[in-house]
Amino acid sequence: MYKWQVEDLKFQIGKLIQVYRLRRELSQFQLGLELNISKDHVGRIERGLTNPTIENIVKLSNFLDIDLLSLFTKLNAKELQKIEFEIDYLQKEFKNKNKRKS
Repeated sequence: MYKWQVEDLKFQIGKLIQVYRLRRELSQFQLGLELNISKDHVGRIERGLTNPTIENIVKLSNFLDIDLLSLFTKLNAKELQKIEFEIDYLQKEFKNKNKRKS
């Protein structure tokens, strides 16, 4: 059994929420509107700076179709790095799509 450090858990949950949000091509603002959470709070969750409530974890998981168990299953360094690379790629794609719209 893995014994979590709180900061590691907050970081992992944040990164997973961020990658699922970006896969759906949503901004933090759009996600916040859908779930009645401020975009600033979404950002703090994604950066691992705050403890999301159980209520918000359930809202985010349900809306983004994330299995709750995956949020709490410890990822190794290679898996986390792969997610961070995907986040970087999706952020660039998201910015490019928004540039083309304007």
